[in-house]
Amino acid sequence: MKPFVIDTASRTLSFSDWCDDQRKWASLAKWRDELYPVYGDKSDPQGIALMVERASSYNFGIRTFGVHLNGTVRGEDGSVKMWVAKRSLQKQTWPGYLDQIVAGESVMGCRCGSRLSRSALEEGGIERDVAETTKFAGTIQYFTRSELGLQPETQFVFDLELPRDYVPYPSDGEVDSFHLWTLDEVVEKMRQNLFKPNCAVCVVDFLIRHGYLTPENEPDYLAILDNIHRPLPFPAPTY
Repeated sequence: MKPFVIDTASRTLSFSDWCDDQRKWASLAKWRDELYPVYGDKSDPQGIALMVERASSYNFGIRTFGVHLNGTVRGEDGSVKMWVAKRSLQKQTWPGYLDQIVAGESVMGCRCGSRLSRSALEEGGIERDVAETTKFAGTIQYFTRSELGLQPETQFVFDLELPRDYVPYPSDGEVDSFHLWTLDEVVEKMRQNLFKPNCAVCVVDFLIRHGYLTPENEPDYLAILDNIHRPLPFPAPTY
């Protein structure tokens, strides 16, 4: 029996009923009812070849795209602290782990900027006018290794310097709490493996871009750069 049903008209791939009924795939327990695009069709204006359920993207090693925001506060002495979110214990993935102040996957129909603004409002209670003062900081690209194999990911990274008296608050159940820590404290949490892995990579990128992680204090500096700026031989969307 075939585990999948491909609908060329709607460009979707679905699990067969027998597979769904017997829960043959672990991703079925984390179904989100969100369609995720697979790119590679040059005849489509956005390059979309077909759509798959977001939860199944890791099963197939599909290149995924995310949006992450580093929220920081600068003290009077110039020192930098970072707002870190603790993920809700009810999250389907990585419950209770540490995260950016705002982060989310870029799914069908969402441009990077609109996705960031929406996530900022949903997760951190950050007003739209504040969220729109963010600065685009570039992208990072890497492979995540899991029991399913290698997963290629591209993250669009933004920085937001918040007022010293600004306090984000959980507003949609995605976040358990927010914490304002020094960069040394953030690094220590990463060393303890308390961060969701791709969020830790975004923090590392921030530390490099702002001169806190350098060849002088990190012997694997070049290896880190190579691994978070990998060329990914998979089709991408047209933005």
